[in-house]
Parts: sequence; C-alpha cells; structure tokens
Amino acid sequence: MIIAIGFVIVAVIIIVALFLINNFIIRKNPTDKAKNIFRIIISIIVSLIAGGIGFFLTFALGEGLMGIIDERTTMSITITFISVFNFVACLFIGRFYYRSIWFAWFLINPFVWLVLIINPAGSGGFIDLWWGWAAFVIFAFIGSLTGFLISRKKSKKPDNVYEN
Repeated sequence: MIIAIGFVIVAVIIIVALFLINNFIIRKNPTDKAKNIFRIIISIIVSLIAGGIGFFLTFALGEGLMGIIDERTTMSITITFISVFNFVACLFIGRFYYRSIWFAWFLINPFVWLVLIINPAGSGGFIDLWWGWAAFVIFAFIGSLTGFLISRKKSKKPDNVYEN
C-alpha cells in the first residue's frame, strides 16, 4: 500500500512538473526541436506511469476478484482488462506523438520484461501464463500502431488548403 501511495505521489509531481515546463518553457520557445524533445519526454514518462498503473491494477484486480471467482477465471479477466488498458494507453500515447510507436509498447510493460528476465518458472510459475504476458505486449503494440496510423492520417492535409 505504501508503494502504491508513493507511486501516485511521484506520478502527480511528474505530471505537475511537465505541465509547468510546458507552460513556462515550451510556450516561450516554440521551436519545432523543443516541441519534439518535450513530446518524446512526455511520451516516455506517460508510458512508464501507465505501466506502473497497469502493474498495480493487475494485482488490485486480481486480488479483488480472487475471493469471488475461481483462479482461472480471475486470471483471464485480469489479463483481458490489463491488455485493453495497455491498448488504450498506447493508443493515446501514439496519437499524442506518432514516433512513440518505437518505445511506448515496450515501456508500458515493465512487469512483463521483469518476469521474462528473472524467469521465475521454478519458484512461482509466472512463466506458465505466457499467453497473458504475450497478450499484454501484443495489445500494447497494436495500440501504438493504431495511434501512429490515426495521428499520421490526421496530420495529412492537402497542400492547397489556404490558397485562394
């Protein structure tokens, strides 16, 4: 519980800092380079924050449903919910900055990469849920790709719109 509260406090501080940086620095120096760097930083931070939220939601939802439903159904519901969460988060990140397709899907799944690196199959059996871990990554990548395609389609305008 203390870790979750600490995470929320840090996330709020980071979001407030990004807002202040945007209002006091980026708006006074509106060069394209400054805007692109700031968009990259925002995309990375939002991806990491969304990954942390997904991490805590996984355990909160799983523990909440475990007392009501059997374990297999609880795991299926939890993995489905978090996969949809990853899709939506990566969709909005991809719409915000189209180049985030290269990193948002990776950064939003820190727990998946931790499980794959540690490989706790012998002690806890987390690797038995490979289909769930794969769903997290696939849905996040599809969300990033969809956000990329939507943002590219939205930014294409005809060249002669403002000509008389």
